[in-house]
Amino acid sequence: MYVYHFREWLTFFYFYCMAGWCFESVYVSLRQGRWTNRGFMRGPWLPIYGSGAICVLWSTLPVQGNPLLVYIVGAAAATVLEYFTGVFMVKLFHVRYWDYSYRKIQFQGHICLHSTVAWGFLSLAMVYGIHKPVEQFIFLWNEEWMSIITFLLTVVIVYDFANAFRQAMDLKKLIIQAEKLKIKMEEKWQQHRDELEKWKEYQEELKEQFKKEILETENNMQQLWHRMEGLSRHLLLQNSRSLIVGFKDETKLLREKISSYTKGKRD
Repeated sequence: MYVYHFREWLTFFYFYCMAGWCFESVYVSLRQGRWTNRGFMRGPWLPIYGSGAICVLWSTLPVQGNPLLVYIVGAAAATVLEYFTGVFMVKLFHVRYWDYSYRKIQFQGHICLHSTVAWGFLSLAMVYGIHKPVEQFIFLWNEEWMSIITFLLTVVIVYDFANAFRQAMDLKKLIIQAEKLKIKMEEKWQQHRDELEKWKEYQEELKEQFKKEILETENNMQQLWHRMEGLSRHLLLQNSRSLIVGFKDETKLLREKISSYTKGKRD
């Protein structure tokens, strides 16, 4: 079992921060086919790896003699650290620096089963393989020189973190403004859609009203037409009767004339 002072823990933390940055940046760069700096800060260090390494080493101190417990405790400790770090970054900066939402077994996108299993194997590798050579390498250095290097790294990393924090907060403001603008645009679009739906409903009402008016007009026209036909038949009938009566009168008058004429001839 190892026992370290605070300065030694801090030195290990910086070492694993830089080692993690090298590993992840190279891995992602090879996958994407271009150089990618995976760090939250500008410098070559990823605090999540340093924090994870120290968390695993410290949490597995009581169970180093049992590999199974080292696996379980290391995986659990690293997963808890990863979850709360992810939640903190989202709450503070409104940005996700990793997202496991695409994994089948995951929780809120911050942690997943795949990552937890990997943390367990990494814990075994850290405790039984990686840390011993790292410890020997660090202790090879003169203690005073190592103290100076650790102090300088602390100053540089704190300065880098302060700048990265300020930039992240500026980015957070831009993200919040963009979210507000998005919400405002969605509200305007929804209002426009509501007005469009009302206009469509009004058009449908106008169509229905127009159809009713057309039907009423057609019915009125048909009734008027029937009345005109009836009136025409009535007038035609009246005219026919008048003609017949006139024809009878003329016939009667003609008969009377013929009768008078015939009577005169006889006399």
